[in-house]
Amino acid sequence: MSEKLSHVFFRNELEGTVAFKQRTRYGKKNEDEEQDEEETDEIDYTLKQESFADSRINFRAQRQRRIQNRNPALNVPVHQEYIEITFHSTFDSSFFSARYFRNFGLSPVSFNHLNTVVVFAITDLEKFRDFDRQIQLFINNDNPAENVNYNTDIKFIVDYHFFSRERILHFTQDKPHLVINLIDDPALFQQLILPVENRLIEYLNQNQVEFYADLSLGKIELLNAPVEIVKEIADNFDIIQSINSVSAGIVRPNRFNMPEISFGFTIVNADEDLPIIGVIDTGISNQNPLSEIIVNDNNFDLTGTSVVLDSVNHGTSVAGFAALGAQLIPNHIGNFRADARLLPIKVLDQAASHIPALEIIRLIRNAHEIYNVQIFTLTICYTEHKRYNDAASEYAFALDKLSQELNILIFISIANTHTDDLADLATGQIVGYPQHFESEISNLCAPAESMNNITIGAAADNLENNTLQRVSPGGTVPALYSRTFHIDWGHHSITRRKINKMLFKPDVCNYGGDFSPMLDPSATGLKVLSAIPGRFFEREAGSSYAAPLTANLAARLIKLYPSLAANMQTVKAMIINSAQFEIATGLFNLPITKRTHILGNGIPDAEICQYSSKDRITLILEDSIKPGDIKSYPIKLPGYLLDLDRKSALLRIEATLCFKFNPTKNNQVAYCPVHIAFGMFRNLPLQEYQLVADGPPRSVGINDNTSNQFTFNHSWSQDYYYKSKMLSNTQKIGFSISKAVLEEENCTFKIAVNSKLHKLLSAVDAAANNIEHSFSLVITIAESPVKGKNTGNLYNHILAENTMEIISDIENLEGDLEA
Repeated sequence: MSEKLSHVFFRNELEGTVAFKQRTRYGKKNEDEEQDEEETDEIDYTLKQESFADSRINFRAQRQRRIQNRNPALNVPVHQEYIEITFHSTFDSSFFSARYFRNFGLSPVSFNHLNTVVVFAITDLEKFRDFDRQIQLFINNDNPAENVNYNTDIKFIVDYHFFSRERILHFTQDKPHLVINLIDDPALFQQLILPVENRLIEYLNQNQVEFYADLSLGKIELLNAPVEIVKEIADNFDIIQSINSVSAGIVRPNRFNMPEISFGFTIVNADEDLPIIGVIDTGISNQNPLSEIIVNDNNFDLTGTSVVLDSVNHGTSVAGFAALGAQLIPNHIGNFRADARLLPIKVLDQAASHIPALEIIRLIRNAHEIYNVQIFTLTICYTEHKRYNDAASEYAFALDKLSQELNILIFISIANTHTDDLADLATGQIVGYPQHFESEISNLCAPAESMNNITIGAAADNLENNTLQRVSPGGTVPALYSRTFHIDWGHHSITRRKINKMLFKPDVCNYGGDFSPMLDPSATGLKVLSAIPGRFFEREAGSSYAAPLTANLAARLIKLYPSLAANMQTVKAMIINSAQFEIATGLFNLPITKRTHILGNGIPDAEICQYSSKDRITLILEDSIKPGDIKSYPIKLPGYLLDLDRKSALLRIEATLCFKFNPTKNNQVAYCPVHIAFGMFRNLPLQEYQLVADGPPRSVGINDNTSNQFTFNHSWSQDYYYKSKMLSNTQKIGFSISKAVLEEENCTFKIAVNSKLHKLLSAVDAAANNIEHSFSLVITIAESPVKGKNTGNLYNHILAENTMEIISDIENLEGDLEA
């Protein structure tokens, strides 16, 4: 085993910060003049005339019905009408919002279906009448293609509807738990939203409806509200974007119990100062050796029972992996050292129930404030999978807001697809692996789409060589039941240039066990700690166990390097940067589901994540950047590499950027409002120009230059040029450096970071996000062996030729390893 060395903080002096200039593409066309490819296609105007005629009739009928359904006795202080418009492509709010407001009296309040469906407030009735007149002109036109007697902006509309109760209610059956998503528009706040919010809260109290509200999030959760009340709310309170039915619970693939004869293990370091992991689950039984490290506080219980009672037999096994990782596999007999203490946050006392997400938010906040908990596991998901291209759920939005505010990281399981949905009912066997991932039922469950936190999928292995017995193929592959990313890049509004290969879930996978071809996990599932008296250990499978296994790695990092707790996005970046791919080739070519949509960035390597070595060093760069800026940092690589007998791939680089953001409510494409990207480039100045005869100065630096002038391998980690591109706050790249490039650059390179605001933000959102954003950049540099051998010089030479700060004292680190 190689010597374990401490990771280091990158402290090289910043070269500079200048205004970021991005080269205009495709000749002289400016980026703000981009045209969607769909907008240049020919449109069948006959069908459009028919669609407009139907929309116009239905709109009037729906509008009249809403007026009739209003109850004047409720004394709602203000009423507001809305229209929902579907466009052929992404609605360019930066360009068209002002025109729709000026010409039609319409102000956008929400964007969905990749911003092709927009809800507008009708703020000026006289101007809106002109919208209706333009539609009528188009309908009555004998040849709309050539006789343009109408406002051409309406050509890009597919159809439209009055925003009625039917479009607000997103459920068909009476449900005990409902989530109200409120409209969020600063222009409407004082005159509409605030007074109607206040009246809605009064109404709920008057009708004795149990509810939880966080108006800063624009969210109200109703429990057991009569359907008549729900309909009356939808009909009368004109600040409601949607009312969704939700059911939370443990999304299990299956269950099977195989008892062991005893616990057989003891935790020997319960008196140490360990990180605390908040386990949001079904409680943690204290009738086992975990009792020594449980923080027993019944203030973190939503069930009225006890946090140390696990009637569902789930939270206990999750807690075992969170505290001990995989130490109990395969042999659980003996003394073990815990990596974390455990705070049970009990939100369920049965397999499924209505759980107010706002209460979970409250408990997470309290755990952070009272016990300084920074790591959480969340395996309680909504039980319904997300549909293709659904916007972020209210639950994910709330968790993203919380993680943006607090220095925490929540490890969220992607949930499981139940085997009943995947099996051939006649034989009981799974058919079509991995094609079953192409089914929409395999999409992730909320809140696994959360972007400021970390989502964990499941790999098939059970850490006990189950390859030959399981249903999935050999090698490191996703488990049968693991779920996938819900964005389909084949959506008609997304052209090739707008696909963001850096945007996907899960972030990583970890081991969750699998099933045999007959759906039996007795040999192929993970060995998990049981809460059932007399059972001790069982065999189960699920992403519920992959999540705490990964959270345990975060606890180990903070235990090794306490200073990392100051920035949990750095911990996230370190875990993702260590992830490795070893995957069967059959999973590469699915039409919808990409490799990263199933396995994310791969499976974390605990050794790489925790330690550097003589031939591998991990650098951590923590800084901040303001939108509109670009900055660079020089890095010197060792000159001895030029003497090695190897020409290609002398060094392997893996680098990951993570940052957190304030999510944009009701704007799917601009949900992540800030672009930050990085790259490692040739040894050029950040910004420099050369005079050219008979022409403008030519850039010879990194800024304002074409990428082929400063890249030697990989370009920017994320390219943001087109307005309607969704952005990612997690980006990982990998590349090699050859001897020739090292020689050309005199072993010196530049790490560059740029930032921009999303171009589809409103003026208010743009102003709010035009601030410094912290980022964490983790870079691992590894020397490639020559004829199977390494020099053992890389780590020390990187330290000697750069300004680095060793994070942990080496002697203490080695002492910890020996303990």
